[in-house]
Amino acid sequence: MTPAVRLSGVGKVFGTAHAVREVTLDIRRNEFFSILGPSGCGKTTLMRMITGFEEPTEGSIELGGVPATGLPAHRRDLNMLFQSYALFPHLSVADNVAFELKVRKLRPKAEIPAAVDEALALVRLTGFRDRAVAQLSGGQRQRVAIARALIARPSLLLLDEPLGALDKKLRAEMQLELKKIQREVGVTFVTVTHDQEEALTMSDRIAVMNGGRVVQVDTPEGVYERPATRFVASFIGTSNFLTGTTDGTALAVPGLGTLPVPRTDLTGEAHLAVRPEHIRVCREESAIPAGRAALQGTLQQSVYLGSAVRHHLTLDDGSAFVAETHPADAAGPAPGGRAWAHWNPDASRVLAE
Repeated sequence: MTPAVRLSGVGKVFGTAHAVREVTLDIRRNEFFSILGPSGCGKTTLMRMITGFEEPTEGSIELGGVPATGLPAHRRDLNMLFQSYALFPHLSVADNVAFELKVRKLRPKAEIPAAVDEALALVRLTGFRDRAVAQLSGGQRQRVAIARALIARPSLLLLDEPLGALDKKLRAEMQLELKKIQREVGVTFVTVTHDQEEALTMSDRIAVMNGGRVVQVDTPEGVYERPATRFVASFIGTSNFLTGTTDGTALAVPGLGTLPVPRTDLTGEAHLAVRPEHIRVCREESAIPAGRAALQGTLQQSVYLGSAVRHHLTLDDGSAFVAETHPADAAGPAPGGRAWAHWNPDASRVLAE
């Protein structure tokens, strides 16, 4: 199937600065796709090239199989939802939603009220058509902006940090709501965000960017459990890292000894990454099940987080190590005491960079 968006060797240079470098990427039809990365990684510039607000310095862009490079934004079958929502405060909810249909004359005038009602029903705002924008909550304003963006049923909707203006609780609710709306309308959603939880919650697939490049494209589970680089492992969630040399079966870490590693063809210098939630902590080496990777250190403190207890250790080489266990797990060593951190080697990831 022809992808909704195809980027082939796309790059963007501003003066002497490379904002985006050699991005080749397919975004499938009807998927919720996130472009994730830290500030300055090039994700917003990449989105602006898809919308037509910026032209690539090199490479090409196709939308639905049609070349889009050089095509102005208003001639691309897409719409965009900004973080600020860009609603008109002097217009009612209905007039905000109908604005694009009226300006672009996309529907006969007599059909617009029914189209507005349908769009408001989609975002669960039936009965709000005559309200003033100033009377709405932040979440309701965002729903109005979504209705306005979708009323013309574009093939592609781009969302720029769509939940950044909402508080934490409402943001969590709207993550699920956006995904539900996307499934109902069957439009390709592409969102740009620096929020890892947001991307993991909403996306079918995620492109992780760093330094202007796409460093990994995978499902949420894939980028979290199988990071391709140390950057991905550290940017998405929390990871412990051990650096040493490997022959493909074991990792020799200076000052800590040799650890079993998942089967890999990598040899030479490598980084082993393991998530805190895969690690258990115990007082005695005899309590470690057979086949586990294990390191000894000193427990500095244990912090209760409600759903987990985070244990901060200092390993015998002086490096920090973090484990997270369920509050109902057996009590570990007391702060200041000696402790063993252990995990299943299959839960760790060996990375070349």
